Amino acid sequence: MASEFDDEMDRMDELEKEVDHELSEAVSLNDPLSSLNLSNPIVLNVGNSLASMIEEMQNKSMGCVLVNNDGRLSGIITERDILLNITGKGLDLEKETVENFMTKSPESLKIDDPVAFALNKMYVGGFRHVPITDDSGSAVGLVSVVDIVRHISSFFSQEVLNLPPNPQRAFETPEGG
Repeated sequence: MASEFDDEMDRMDELEKEVDHELSEAVSLNDPLSSLNLSNPIVLNVGNSLASMIEEMQNKSMGCVLVNNDGRLSGIITERDILLNITGKGLDLEKETVENFMTKSPESLKIDDPVAFALNKMYVGGFRHVPITDDSGSAVGLVSVVDIVRHISSFFSQEVLNLPPNPQRAFETPEGG
């Protein structure tokens, strides 16, 4: 009997080592941003109206817009910028242009930079989105917190899907209806 138990424990140890090895190769903070499934960003040019920007954001369900000037990234406008600086101000959205409301000269990354660089920029700067530029400085992509979480959770789907809404908090009342 003891030998069957020992065999089973040995097999479980082997399986655990295989899973650990697979995960260490499957996801790494040194992976380049190109390994993420990034969507194409909305890229507008200086001079575009706020109305056209908002329409683009609504049509594509995107949370921010990158702004190029002479083919180079010059700014970013996020949903938060819209809420804090545009909404309720009585502005004529057809006449106001994006450059008057964008965050100028945003920090950016290159597509070959590691995921760790994006996480660091997001944490240190308090950003939820970081533009990606090519060698000429033109906006070509965008990485968001959601992109990184989606990438990581694809390797740990059961663990992520089974977390309570706030893992640190004990439930006081049952969740749901």
